[in-house]
Amino acid sequence: MTTVHFGTPQYPETQLTPYRSLIRVTQPLVEPVTLRQAKSHCRVDASDSDAYIASLISTAREYVENQLDTTLVTTVWQARYDGFPLWPLLLPRPPMAAANVTVTYKDVAASTQTITSAGNDFLVDEKAIPGRILPQYNGNWPVPRGDEGCVTVQWTAGYGDSGESTPPTIKHIILLLVGHWFSSREPFAQGAMNPVPLTVETLMAHAGWGGYR
Repeated sequence: MTTVHFGTPQYPETQLTPYRSLIRVTQPLVEPVTLRQAKSHCRVDASDSDAYIASLISTAREYVENQLDTTLVTTVWQARYDGFPLWPLLLPRPPMAAANVTVTYKDVAASTQTITSAGNDFLVDEKAIPGRILPQYNGNWPVPRGDEGCVTVQWTAGYGDSGESTPPTIKHIILLLVGHWFSSREPFAQGAMNPVPLTVETLMAHAGWGGYR
């Protein structure tokens, strides 16, 4: 099966809609990598570093998500826009989950209105990368007031509720980062400036979604 990556510049309908803000409404319940896996990678048996290693796992996961514009474990996101696009609205932080999407907006009378995918008010394509929402066939988006942040979209993204569904490449990136940060606790090595190992950069490039942004 061929995966289509969005982002070809000459087609505006494939460009990610600029958002004014993006917030994580719910945190993932688990991390993609377990504490046991991280300790094994770091070759640590004692429990006195458990809290520190757990914090490194969360930090590494957030770093990977930000760098790849992805979501690893089920998370609810909320983005604010200044209006509806003429084309489908592409949502950041894929993969999009098959769950209800809620859109709230201010109409021209400044009243708050809510439409949902569960109510068939618009279409959802969670199979696309990134996921997108679009008006019903032969329909249009409602007319918003047009002031800053007048449209809010809330959706769910992630590979699943557990870390089991996270791609192995991304799990290994997280382990590499945790191992590197655990053994190098200062920003610079003695007498040198050592960046994050090239191995991580190579795997990050491999794990990327492509040029949809």
